[in-house]
Amino acid sequence: MRILSLCCLCFLLACEGNTRERRSARGEDFVSDPDHLYFRNVRSRDYRTVTLAEGVDEYHHDDLPDDPALVIRDNWLEDRAQLRLGDRPLTVAEVRTLYDQLRSNADATPYSDDRQRKAATEVVADYLRLIGS
Repeated sequence: MRILSLCCLCFLLACEGNTRERRSARGEDFVSDPDHLYFRNVRSRDYRTVTLAEGVDEYHHDDLPDDPALVIRDNWLEDRAQLRLGDRPLTVAEVRTLYDQLRSNADATPYSDDRQRKAATEVVADYLRLIGS
């Protein structure tokens, strides 16, 4: 039984390395099926969904104003997602910087009130979870 457990552990560790390599080869905005299913089944209920085109949905948090809009754009046909601030897509590095600013209550964010800051933090965390970061 221990040999079988050890073999399973080795297999899981080997798969983890391959998953990271596959993810990096697909790009930083790649959305895996498990992450997409988690977002759609668990987290999306906190958002208002707008379908932009076949296979492209935007998720708007109700506690955030439309100017500047912080939205998750999910292109589920291509397994891609973007976090957009206004009309501009953010890079993952910019998303992480925004996340740190929101969590530290820095004045550099466009969200000054506590309710909006909390909602923006949730959106950014959901996006990072969606892309597996």
